[in-house]
Amino acid sequence: MFKRLVFYILITSILGTYTLNRLYECFLRPDSLFFEQTIKTSKKWSHELRKSPGPCFVFTGGSEVRMCIEPQVMLEKQGVRAINAGVQAGCGVRCNAQIALPFLHKGDTLLVSYIPGNDKLTNDGMTHIGINFCHTLQQFSPYTKGILPTSYYSIASLFRGSSSNYSIHVMRLLTRPDCIYRYSSSKNAEISRTGRVNVFLLDEQHKKLETKIPGKHSAPVLHGWEPFLADLQTYCQKHGAKVAMYISRSHLPAHSRKTNACVALYFMNLGFPVLKDPYLGCWPDASMYSDTAQHLSIEAGCNYSEFLAVQLKNNQYWTKEELQQFINDANTGEEL
Repeated sequence: MFKRLVFYILITSILGTYTLNRLYECFLRPDSLFFEQTIKTSKKWSHELRKSPGPCFVFTGGSEVRMCIEPQVMLEKQGVRAINAGVQAGCGVRCNAQIALPFLHKGDTLLVSYIPGNDKLTNDGMTHIGINFCHTLQQFSPYTKGILPTSYYSIASLFRGSSSNYSIHVMRLLTRPDCIYRYSSSKNAEISRTGRVNVFLLDEQHKKLETKIPGKHSAPVLHGWEPFLADLQTYCQKHGAKVAMYISRSHLPAHSRKTNACVALYFMNLGFPVLKDPYLGCWPDASMYSDTAQHLSIEAGCNYSEFLAVQLKNNQYWTKEELQQFINDANTGEEL
């Protein structure tokens, strides 16, 4: 009798935790609700694009995609059909890619963003937030269609609530309901018709970026990217799509381009083309950014989007020889 009672208590606790966690993720988590709205907006834009035939470029990644890539500029300026499927870096690259896969059609190219410094992927590129967000957004189970693996971590994440998150959420509701999430207010951000998030900041907030430039560092040793990219490549080949990489721009000094060239070469050696950007992810001008070192201002994001559109239109990708020369030359890129 006692064992049966313990069993029932255990089962009830597990189901209760799962229910509480799913209710919070689906209806209360402010960042998830915000990015769910951006995905819905991107779906509307995608539907408009698909009314006419032709391949599209689907951008996947975190907020460095969502806050920077403007498909309307790419279409109007260069005739490049693009879809912004970015979410947030906190979801993990695998979960972000999983969310982008429904946007992908046969003949399309999936462009995977690499954030400079994101060398090591933990938990196979997944996070608790990302796994829950995948289940919230997608009508089918991510475990049965896509690249989200069934693992102890991915299953346990659905049952893992966070008392600290709940407490912080309640406190913000009680004290500052207008500031429960930094992008949920129209005062500091707006979602464009393509799903890009435009962030509005004061001049004083730009100055904070000037102190975030790191010193020189050696070439990174990337870890955990191979399984994720192999699964992504397999999925895309099965569905008649291509995969390419690009290094997103960050507030980094010019000498960091050499490090990012090593990263680009790493991806190319794995068989993935890398979009040719001479800045290699390093844009040290703080005035080009909004609230973080990866979020471009409205104007800078539009200019960057047009630049990427030109590269895509002209099929401009790095060659291994170019990257190797870049790495070998100690002075390469210092005057760009």
